[in-house]
Amino acid sequence: MNKLSIITVASVVTLSFSSTVFAGEKMHMKGMKGEHHMMHALMDTNGDGNVDKQEFQTFREQHFSGADKNGDGNITIEEFATMAKIMKEQREKAKKMMMQKKMQKHFKKMDTNGDGKISKAEFDAKGERGFIRMDKNDDGVLNMDDRKAKMHDMKKMHDMKEKHDMKKKGH
Repeated sequence: MNKLSIITVASVVTLSFSSTVFAGEKMHMKGMKGEHHMMHALMDTNGDGNVDKQEFQTFREQHFSGADKNGDGNITIEEFATMAKIMKEQREKAKKMMMQKKMQKHFKKMDTNGDGKISKAEFDAKGERGFIRMDKNDDGVLNMDDRKAKMHDMKKMHDMKEKHDMKKKGH
């Protein structure tokens, strides 16, 4: 395998590991409250919602031993490439699962009478609520001022969450 291929594979795997670590927080920031990224859930073997150092190390050891197909205690570039492919597939599966859960949550929210269907009236009501929520200055028009106000509100909410999380952690 040439040097460029080795660098490419190493980059993919590095990104795989870093995206796995940060994906849970990224999903939370996008409003996935209470949802755990699949990789986080896989590492959380005792189901307490946290991944301690031992769980993390166990997860990594399982990946190493799974990648070391010939059992020699080392991972070749070919084994490494296979591991990167598997990690990518796991991330894609997690993403699909999260999107499915999000879609079901939105459907349920729109189906206000709980009959398993979204009527035109329910659909229109959701749109009206959305427009009102986005029209920050109540002028009946969505424009850049509304977008800027929404971004400002989102930043304030994110900052408040960070402060809350820091307090919770005792910092």
